[in-house]
Amino acid sequence: MNVVGIDLAGKFENPTGFCSLTESKTETKLLFSDEDIINEIDKTKPDCIAIDAPFWLPRFGAWRPCDEKLSRKGFKPLSPLLPTMRILALRASRLVKILREKNYKIIEVFSNASEKILGLSKEPRKNKDEYDALLCALTAKAYLEGNYEDLDGIIIPK
Repeated sequence: MNVVGIDLAGKFENPTGFCSLTESKTETKLLFSDEDIINEIDKTKPDCIAIDAPFWLPRFGAWRPCDEKLSRKGFKPLSPLLPTMRILALRASRLVKILREKNYKIIEVFSNASEKILGLSKEPRKNKDEYDALLCALTAKAYLEGNYEDLDGIIIPK
C-alpha cells in the first residue's frame, strides 16, 4: 500500500506538508508550489492521496453538509468562506482537478479529526505541517483498508 498525505497551504509561499507512507517507509517533507507537489506525487505513484483542505465552496450558507457533519461529531472545521479558507479551497480545487485528470484517487480529510480519532498528539512534533500530512496519509491508509467513515465527502478514520 502506497499513500500520500498533504496538508495543503493556501498560498504558495507557505509550506505544504507532504507525507509518503508505504508498508516499509514513511517520509515527510515541505513543498511550496503545485508543480513540486504534483512532481512528488508522480514520483510516488500512490494508491490514494488524502488532502487536508476543502475541495469546494458551499453553494448556500457558510457551511457544506460535510462541515456540518464534522461539527455534529464534535470537531471544529472552519467555514470555507472565510477569506483564508476560500484561498485554500480554490487552490485545492485546482490541484484536485489536475490530479484527477491523471487518474489519482483523492480524498478530502480533516487532520484534526484524524488526530483525535487515532488517539495521537501533535505536542512533541517538530513540524506541524509535516505531522498533519502524516495524519492525512494515515487517513488514506484507513480509507484503503475500509476502516473509515464518509461524512458526505470528508473521510475520517474509524
